[in-house]
Amino acid sequence: MKNNKTAILVVDMLNDFVTGALKCDRGLSIVPKTAELLTAARQNGVSVIFCNDAHLKGVDHELKLWGDHAIAGTDGAKVIPELGVCETDYIVPKRRYSGFFHTDLDLLLRELCVDTVILTGLHTHMCVRHTAADAYCLGYNVVVASDATNSFTEEDYTNGIKYLKEVYAASAYTVNELIEIFKKSK
Repeated sequence: MKNNKTAILVVDMLNDFVTGALKCDRGLSIVPKTAELLTAARQNGVSVIFCNDAHLKGVDHELKLWGDHAIAGTDGAKVIPELGVCETDYIVPKRRYSGFFHTDLDLLLRELCVDTVILTGLHTHMCVRHTAADAYCLGYNVVVASDATNSFTEEDYTNGIKYLKEVYAASAYTVNELIEIFKKSK
């Protein structure tokens, strides 16, 4: 994993997922580690990309299942302030689970010459999983930050991590391990 060929994908760490309409108490637990990882990434030349739900009210298919959440242009669709989006970060709006589905994420990663994505955020068994699926199918190496991802339940989280490893050959590292890798790969 080379820093200049790696990007962190922060999936749905939005107000509505952490404290709002689809609040996930377990999402709160990953905020400090996610913030620590993003700080280290920025300091070590690793791209940071936020893959954010930005739904069209009354239009998006997903809203039929989950109700209104992360409606484009609302506070609920903004990245939580604790993660401090920087001017060097990228934001890719999405209207489905995957950060790749009908977005320009793949184009952005290719223009950044990225070959490895590190997945963080919510939910390990849904949006993180679908983003990992597309990343894998598009030829990216998939890594998951095990203590910077979570789900509504421990079972969903555990099954999500297991699935990423078994089906997408994902490597799993803690934030501390990833930071050490960044330092060595400068």
